[in-house]
Amino acid sequence: MNRRFAARILLAGLAPLASAAAAAAPFQAYTWRNLAIHGGGYVTGLVYHPSEPDLLYARTDVGGAYRWDAARRAWRPITDIFSRAGGDSDLDGVLSLALDPRDPDKVYLACGEYTSERAHPAAVLWSADRGRTWGATALPFRLGANEDGRGAGERLAVDPHDGRVLFLGTSRDGLWASTDAGRHWRAAGGLPGRQGITFVLFDAASGADGRPTPVIYAGLAEGAGPALFRSADGGGTWAPVAGQPAGLLVQHAALSGGALYLAAGNGLGPNGVTGGAVWRFQPAAGRWRDVTPVRPAGADRFGYAGLAADPARPGTLFVSTLDRWARGDEIFRTEDGGASWVPLLAASSLDPAGTPYVSALRPHWISDLALDPRHPGRLWFVTGYGVWTTEQARADVSRGERLSWAFADSGLEETVVDELVSPAEGAPLLSAVGDLGGFRHEDFAASPAAGMFRPFAGGCPGLSAAAGEPRRMVRTDQGPTRGAVSDDGGLSWRNFGSAPAEAREFGAGIAAIAADGRRIVWLPKGSGPFYSDDDGSSWRRSRAALVSTRTWKTYGPVADPANPRRFYLYDPLSGAFYASADGGESFGQTAALPAGGGLLRAEPGAEGRLWLPLEGGLRLSEDGGRTFRPLPGVATAYQVGFGAPAPGARRPAVYLDGEVGGVGAFFRSDDGGRTWVRISDERIRLGYIRTLAGDPRAYGRIYVGTSGRGIFVGEPAAAAR
Repeated sequence: MNRRFAARILLAGLAPLASAAAAAAPFQAYTWRNLAIHGGGYVTGLVYHPSEPDLLYARTDVGGAYRWDAARRAWRPITDIFSRAGGDSDLDGVLSLALDPRDPDKVYLACGEYTSERAHPAAVLWSADRGRTWGATALPFRLGANEDGRGAGERLAVDPHDGRVLFLGTSRDGLWASTDAGRHWRAAGGLPGRQGITFVLFDAASGADGRPTPVIYAGLAEGAGPALFRSADGGGTWAPVAGQPAGLLVQHAALSGGALYLAAGNGLGPNGVTGGAVWRFQPAAGRWRDVTPVRPAGADRFGYAGLAADPARPGTLFVSTLDRWARGDEIFRTEDGGASWVPLLAASSLDPAGTPYVSALRPHWISDLALDPRHPGRLWFVTGYGVWTTEQARADVSRGERLSWAFADSGLEETVVDELVSPAEGAPLLSAVGDLGGFRHEDFAASPAAGMFRPFAGGCPGLSAAAGEPRRMVRTDQGPTRGAVSDDGGLSWRNFGSAPAEAREFGAGIAAIAADGRRIVWLPKGSGPFYSDDDGSSWRRSRAALVSTRTWKTYGPVADPANPRRFYLYDPLSGAFYASADGGESFGQTAALPAGGGLLRAEPGAEGRLWLPLEGGLRLSEDGGRTFRPLPGVATAYQVGFGAPAPGARRPAVYLDGEVGGVGAFFRSDDGGRTWVRISDERIRLGYIRTLAGDPRAYGRIYVGTSGRGIFVGEPAAAAR
């Protein structure tokens, strides 16, 4: 692990800044808060402490980890400490979470988003104060917290009788062990080959305090042979469990009344699971029994995933289906060890609980369940957009009793934000969001009352407002014509009348609207640019020697805020810069710049003044992109944006995510980039920042769009409301 990361993790929460940072740039105290959407991303797991009341944690695939605050009925983020530097933001993906059953203050995270060779190494984080501060150990492999199988688990486990002993099942590198509370790790061996592990489970009943627990179970994620293995000597040796069903891929396991229960599917999920079963294994007798509630058949294809056992009532368990798209996913309860089951969601009502957008969604990706060990009627389940909870898990549905579930995501913000627009009039902020499309934000403390943009059309990679007519907007999306326009500041939208073939085949890409609101210029995926003068009813192909990528790295045109005939385009894959002076009818290359930059921005109120953030610094063009010069003092720039000018200033405030004077942080400049003020400290880094914007009506206010932690609002401490 790079030294900057290790130092940052070990100090997080202990001091606001290292001493070297204090001299790097003047500092202005800011107040930071999440703008409320609630949920919005895949919560992959929930873990209760077995004995400490109300101690519940959530892990997510790209948004870090959270701890439940029962008194506030809200989640507290506990991993807002990673910056983009050195790839540390990959640790915002939490593949597994473990608690020490004997010490409620200790929590462990196995972090790393991807297993590709280009991904950064994974790490195990440990905390002795419930996630307020962290230590970290780098791992010699990668983990896939945002890959297939991320809803299985838990793969990371603490020995219930000896808190020094931990086991970690990896995404593709077998089983690893630690005997010093996660500080050092070694390959455990004893299991077949280098492959993924779906869960690790200690049998606490097999051991005694002060000595390692002898019996441990582990599940393999792949291979044609046995999938369930057992160790009787504390993980020294392993053997397949005899008599196990063929093709078993265990998503979750639980022990109850001396029996081992397994929720299994025929794939890792969260998509593509078309078969599965629930099995009970009685180790003392070596006996297996299929206790599947409903067997997948015909068009009703699905698997099983989530599993929770009531520790006070042996044989009482809950299990969830996964990918039951035809009829909708379900949660079943048994009170007799699987001999009979009752469905719960069919007898339920779902209360959005102040989150209007979820009314348009139905639960899916129910890969995990959590039952409160102190309150057996309190059950939680995860989805691809957040978590639901009920106090009525023991309801007698056979007698007509119903369950009410509440969407309990206050404080848990996991949207991936592709663009932010703060117009000069109307709502103070509009967002373009992955999966959920986008929102119009009028009250930062409440999830938008209108819900998602309508018509809803999946993820929204692009959003643009006309500089001179701010109520005129254009967005791109996954709808039938891949985009829509608005005349009322995003209150209502109407789809384009048509779409180029490339947009329909390869993806929406990004569109921009001219300063006067008349012309739209669009760069779909796998295509050259197009333009339209009739709100997308028809499109004409631009004359341009460029073709956009078909990969996830979406980019598109930028409209000049003062001249409606000028548009600009920076290709971050090649570094080529293109400009148009005829409303997008033609584009010519004007400059060759470094590749890998952030979002190109045009300074409000100025023709041809363009800002480009690059890992080598921040560059400025004052001639429409013909030449760019570096701004002194900025070593690294990831994203840049603009807001209302300082009192007495004529040019807008400039906001920066980057590095100035050797310190990575958020910064503001009130003099066109000549000097900078740092406005964040080590506690506010927020991972990979995808976009940021200032507010043109509120000096000092900055909006930050993250890659899994939603939208943050920062304001000078004295001005924050």
